[in-house]
Amino acid sequence: MAEDTPPDQLPPYMKPLFMSTASQQIFNCTVDEEVTAENPHILIPKSKIAEDFYNRAAVCDFQPLRKQIEAYPGEEILLVYDPDYRYGENFYVCLTEEGKEEYFEAIRQKEEAAAAQEEADQEEEYKEIAIEDIVLKTLPGSPQPWAGQGSEVELEEEVLVENRPLISFMISRKRKFFGAPVEFHDKSCDDTKDSYTECVSFEDDTFDLHRKEHDCAIQNITETVERECQTEWKKPRNAATQYTSRSLPVEQLETINKSDKLARFVETACPRFKLALQQNEIMDVFADDYNDLVDVDGVFGNKTDNNLKEYQSFTDLEFSKDKTVSGIDWHPSIKGVVAVTYTEKLKYDDRVDLSSRIIMNPALILIWGFSDPIHPQLVLHAPDDIYCFKFNPTDPNIVAAGCVNGQVVMWDISEYESRLKNHRNSGARTNKTNRDIFDVEFQRSPVIHYAAVSSIEGSHKMACMDIIWLPDTLELARLGVPVENKSQVSCQLATVGIDGNVMFWDIRNQKSPAQGMPPNKKEAEKPNYSSIPSTFNHLDLQWKPINIVPLSKLTALGLHPGVTLSLSQSQLVKRFQSLLTGNPPLILRVSSSMGPGARHRRTEMEGVNTKFFAGTEDGFLVYTDWKPEKDPESGKMVSGKPVYAISSHGGPIHSLSRSPFYNDILLSCGGWELMLWKEGEPEILQCTRSPIKLTSACWSPSRPGVFFVGRKDGNIDVWDLMDRSHEPSMTQNISSSAITTLVPYKVSSKQVLLGVGDNAGTLHILEIPWSLRQPSPHEQSNMGVYFERESSRIDYFKQRDANRVSITQDKGPEIPLTLETDQEEEERLKKAYNSYLQMEQEFLVKLGLRKEESSVELLE
Repeated sequence: MAEDTPPDQLPPYMKPLFMSTASQQIFNCTVDEEVTAENPHILIPKSKIAEDFYNRAAVCDFQPLRKQIEAYPGEEILLVYDPDYRYGENFYVCLTEEGKEEYFEAIRQKEEAAAAQEEADQEEEYKEIAIEDIVLKTLPGSPQPWAGQGSEVELEEEVLVENRPLISFMISRKRKFFGAPVEFHDKSCDDTKDSYTECVSFEDDTFDLHRKEHDCAIQNITETVERECQTEWKKPRNAATQYTSRSLPVEQLETINKSDKLARFVETACPRFKLALQQNEIMDVFADDYNDLVDVDGVFGNKTDNNLKEYQSFTDLEFSKDKTVSGIDWHPSIKGVVAVTYTEKLKYDDRVDLSSRIIMNPALILIWGFSDPIHPQLVLHAPDDIYCFKFNPTDPNIVAAGCVNGQVVMWDISEYESRLKNHRNSGARTNKTNRDIFDVEFQRSPVIHYAAVSSIEGSHKMACMDIIWLPDTLELARLGVPVENKSQVSCQLATVGIDGNVMFWDIRNQKSPAQGMPPNKKEAEKPNYSSIPSTFNHLDLQWKPINIVPLSKLTALGLHPGVTLSLSQSQLVKRFQSLLTGNPPLILRVSSSMGPGARHRRTEMEGVNTKFFAGTEDGFLVYTDWKPEKDPESGKMVSGKPVYAISSHGGPIHSLSRSPFYNDILLSCGGWELMLWKEGEPEILQCTRSPIKLTSACWSPSRPGVFFVGRKDGNIDVWDLMDRSHEPSMTQNISSSAITTLVPYKVSSKQVLLGVGDNAGTLHILEIPWSLRQPSPHEQSNMGVYFERESSRIDYFKQRDANRVSITQDKGPEIPLTLETDQEEEERLKKAYNSYLQMEQEFLVKLGLRKEESSVELLE
């Protein structure tokens, strides 16, 4: 407030205003609720007041100040509550920006003065305390060092000390012995010597079985005879003939043209002639169908092209030593750049015991370039070991990852974008002056610290196992409602963790500035001296999920521990044109805070599939919906039960991949099983149980019927459904350790690469041969027919089993009321045999093998 203004007189830039109860509700300034004597001020958007002018006209309480409000330069107008009516009305409004800043500056000074006065009062209170009022207390003594009396020797003798490393065993048996029936009987150990009994085979005299019927199959074929013959060769010779043209007189031609016979011929032949012309327009009768069956480039293929060739390999002696590859991802826009993350090869108990050592080892993501297989281009530092990470599909400078402690981490690598683009250019690694390539400083890769990490309270309680960016065409609003993403930028992601929750995150600033308190200009203009980008300052240690979907069990309490995730990709990610030209959009360089009224203007998108698949650690495939349902009892919105949860695998589902050609076809891999699924239906293909554990699987990006499967023994199975569906088309050894990750990348139509990570910390880049990357003619349509046929076959078997069950239930077993005697049984068998003889007589008579007059001897 101005110093020269009397206490009961308003400054010229403030005007008293009466606000009715209806207006208070419209502008969210209800007395004693939104505004109180302790917090009397509120900021009202100027657009909202203009809307009230339009709706209520002269009834609007702001009507007396309409001209001053329309001339107001700012976007928000300060309104202050006057509970004592000091200035004649219950509110007064500020009509200038300078007055608003002066008002808030006065409030800040008042708060600082109150805090200083409170601190001074506390110091005066401490000085007035008398010495007599001080009470002395006896505190416990300080701890003394341990003085041994000999008992510690006995305690050390009882401690179990490991003198050798523990040995792990895996005992298994053949699949055919699983679930075999077993019967046990009581037997006393005193009956035999040494408790050993030998069960030898013997003939059972009491066993009596008479064979009454016998099925035997015979086949009658004709005898074949080989004969030879030789035809007489006719010697070819030239022959010639000569003819003269035949012409008719003019009078005869006119007679023929006017004859009825020619008219009838024209009427008969004209429809067939028109039909032939139409057929010529519809199809090419001169086309060679055999040429369409063979691809032109196929003639150059040979057997050597069927093997996967190692294009390049990456390993780091410092960062990947004694670690395993846990995740691979290719850069979306820059070719020849791949990122990989490494984790410790420890079980949960070993990780707990060695936690002090693990903390000292850095958790990193290495970004490699094909031009330098020794030194990584970039090194991304993380707070803990990373199990999964992904580049943002529309802004590759944004990288998101999930940690073993459940937190989600973000990086901004836009500062090093030019380094990645020029990784193939030798000049990008040197300055204008020639430098020694063996210089340590020259070879050092930049280490980038993470820009933001989620809050511990809002993160997963256990390890985050998989992460997926949502398509740029939609985003999740409140309560999981899908709405249109008008910015066309991927700004939301989904994660799944061992704790059984699927969490959806938004990387934009979800909080609006504090109501009534604009940001401090000094803090806003304060420079950033840290090397960490300020892109995600609004998320660091405050980031929480916008929606949580639990993977509930269907028949019991608790949650399924999630391992992998698959969302519907019907809404394809659209990259910007700038991404194709090498200038990806920086989605977060500009303030992206949502206004308070922005969310209310968004409407739900129709036809969006809100269901998703999740693979679990206990081998279940869960199909559920992220959109909550209304509880009929409490009326609250809660996450519903899954649509179905199928126990399909004998171990954790490591991979869950959607086909790039069919959005509703999925490939799951886990334990010893490999399965193909169709969304909304059971599996359409269950491969034969593998003798070796399967660790990873992925589809081919260029062929609809080909996918790759990694195994624990270091081999890769190549499945080609166009060739065979009961076994792999090819198996090739890649590494001496287990395969952990498979990620394909289509460079062009003539080159497809496969990133393979193993348990030894090595990243292998394999080049897929021509026969596995080049699709055959009509392969996509043929595979679509194959999947539809398998799906129809499953529906048929379901319907058949249901019909059999209904027939069995309706008919029921025929139980005789009384037991028949031997004489009755003999009479029944005689009647059945006589009926058989009569049927045989009729059949032989129809065939002409027996006369009708011949008699049949029936049993009496």
